[in-house]
Amino acid sequence: MRILMQIDNIYFAEGDLSIDYEYNYASNYKNVELQVYNTELASTEVDHIKSAIEEGTYKELIPKTSFSQDQQLVDAYFSDLTRDNFIEKLPQINAFVELLNKSRSYNLDTTPKLLGTREDLVETLIRSGVGRYLEFKNVDDIFIFDKAARALEKVPSSKEDVFTNKSVSLIEKRKLMKFLTFAMELNEQQDNNPLLQDTESMSYCQFLQEKFKITGKLQEAIVYAIALVDNKASVKEGLDSTHRFVRSMGRFGKGAYLCPLYGSASEIAQAFCRVCAVYGGIYILNQPLDKFVVDKETGECTGIITKEGQEYNCKKLITGIDYLSASSLPAKDGHNGTWISRAILVTDTRLESNNAKQYLAEPLSYCVFPPGSEAGNTDEPIYGIQQNDESMACLKGQYVTYLWTASKDDSVLKKAVDLLMEKKPVVTEDENSNQEFRKLITVYYAQYVRNAKSLKESCNLFFKNIVLCSDPDVSLDFRSAFEEAKSLFYQCEPVDAEFMPAAEQEPEDDD
Repeated sequence: MRILMQIDNIYFAEGDLSIDYEYNYASNYKNVELQVYNTELASTEVDHIKSAIEEGTYKELIPKTSFSQDQQLVDAYFSDLTRDNFIEKLPQINAFVELLNKSRSYNLDTTPKLLGTREDLVETLIRSGVGRYLEFKNVDDIFIFDKAARALEKVPSSKEDVFTNKSVSLIEKRKLMKFLTFAMELNEQQDNNPLLQDTESMSYCQFLQEKFKITGKLQEAIVYAIALVDNKASVKEGLDSTHRFVRSMGRFGKGAYLCPLYGSASEIAQAFCRVCAVYGGIYILNQPLDKFVVDKETGECTGIITKEGQEYNCKKLITGIDYLSASSLPAKDGHNGTWISRAILVTDTRLESNNAKQYLAEPLSYCVFPPGSEAGNTDEPIYGIQQNDESMACLKGQYVTYLWTASKDDSVLKKAVDLLMEKKPVVTEDENSNQEFRKLITVYYAQYVRNAKSLKESCNLFFKNIVLCSDPDVSLDFRSAFEEAKSLFYQCEPVDAEFMPAAEQEPEDDD
């Protein structure tokens, strides 16, 4: 505990008010594991390398990066490079340098999400004009991991899918169409529906089984892939989610979700930042923050000071949790947050299905591993999104797959990747063939997620005028993020202020 400075009415209050963002942010991402994969060297190349090692000129064979910052990464990543392991390491160095030199062609998101076509955020993007700075592609296909087939199977989510899917029996197709029609026609008078009588204490799984005779794989597909809930979800929660899904189908394309190009959640944030700048918002880059400035009498934060000593004043402090002093935050013991294990996988082949017709479907898709899959996810589903170069996520001919689950243990994601990469026969009309998969990059990491509202209620945060933002959650869509953003807006503005009003005129943008 210390008093750092006092000037008139503005002072640093007792307590550690230093800003250790780099430390806090880094501590919020645990067990980061990066692996770059390579191809084998040809025998002629090996002979040439051996000669260079004998002559002592082997370091001249190390490829150079286009930028000095990238070269520092290579040097750090291969700091254990010696004469003895040079032949073993060189292929990996070649692959790493090639990826770094083409890094601007990759847009990888640490918290990927998809945008539901009927979400409130979509209407806000259209009304406010923020959508002008975004491009989207429709996500048409949904897959669920089938235990028996040890592969992803396509989920029939539209009328067209139901009738063309050969893995679903005719009886199951009728049940599914009856249920999807029921979910589509739900309205505010649903309490009067006889099918919903006496369902208050019933789970969504029980409801599907008892009211529609839907069980097994079809029930898993509805619960985990369409409704995106778990087996503990109530009937209301499950039906509301399913209703949102079926209403979203066909608005901008066949599917219910959109994928922003050049990233996902980060690209939508970038678009809002761009509009803010157009209307006078100022961004100060490369200015690490050092300290908060707090008024002694009110206990409010009145500004911040950068590492260079520049002071900026404020009436409200809107901040992420990691900017706060670690001493004011609870330990990451799971009582005030949850861990999410995440993985990013870049491959040269799609990870879709063992059926050729499904394999050649649209390249944008999302998938779910239900609890109890061979990946080892006992209680929580594993979610996944796959993109290709059409979404500007990677180079042409490559694919990016994101996986995540509510767990600190990344072993389930590694098992899920192994299952997806498993060499399996691809069924074609002519003959069976084995589909080869090659990994280019894998990244595994765990992210600690805290809810800002719960954190403020449980912790004694010393700034009265702080507006705290939650960490990105485990959900696939933007609904919770949008609801929180709107709530934070009204912590700063009067209740009669319009949230993201329609643009009165086309703003001028130099870009």
